[in-house]
Amino acid sequence: MTSIRPGTPLSLEDVRHLVGGYVEHYNNVRLNSATGHITPKDVLAGRQAEIHAERDRKLEAARQQRQSRRQRAS
Repeated sequence: MTSIRPGTPLSLEDVRHLVGGYVEHYNNVRLNSATGHITPKDVLAGRQAEIHAERDRKLEAARQQRQSRRQRAS
């Protein structure tokens, strides 16, 4: 049986599949502002400092590239 609305569960198995997909996305993909834009999985693994350090490194590299481009343009 198919539903008129995609994503509408028609059975208990459909509900389990939809909820499982939501939990997977929430824990492993979705960045959460309450945790410093880190996934719950990474917070539980204690990777906050590592992730923030990598972000800082990327931001600094981008700043240096912009500065180099400005210097070459002038």
